[in-house]
Amino acid sequence: MSDLARTIELLEQVFDVERHAIRAGDFSGLDVLAVRKEALISDLRGAPPDALGRLRARAQENQRLLAAALKGVRAAQRRLDTIIRASRSLSSYDALGRACTIASGGSQVERRA
Repeated sequence: MSDLARTIELLEQVFDVERHAIRAGDFSGLDVLAVRKEALISDLRGAPPDALGRLRARAQENQRLLAAALKGVRAAQRRLDTIIRASRSLSSYDALGRACTIASGGSQVERRA
């Protein structure tokens, strides 16, 4: 196997590992994979167009998965913000139909002896 063929094979393996990590939500090692991909991509000079097309497709798929994961994280963050805001105050309407906010008095419990 030529050096170029080995580089292509290694890069395909890195894309597979990256895809599995993204799908599992294990983002902690993606920075190491990015460095590895960079090193391998720099050795692709002279690679056949069909191999480059396969690699491009894998990279685009992983990019799509990352974008979807980021979208999910942002949606979860917005939901948590909404829950936190709701625990601090209550939005309601007054007798005239105007929006008003009723602040929470905190979580103090009255204790009686």
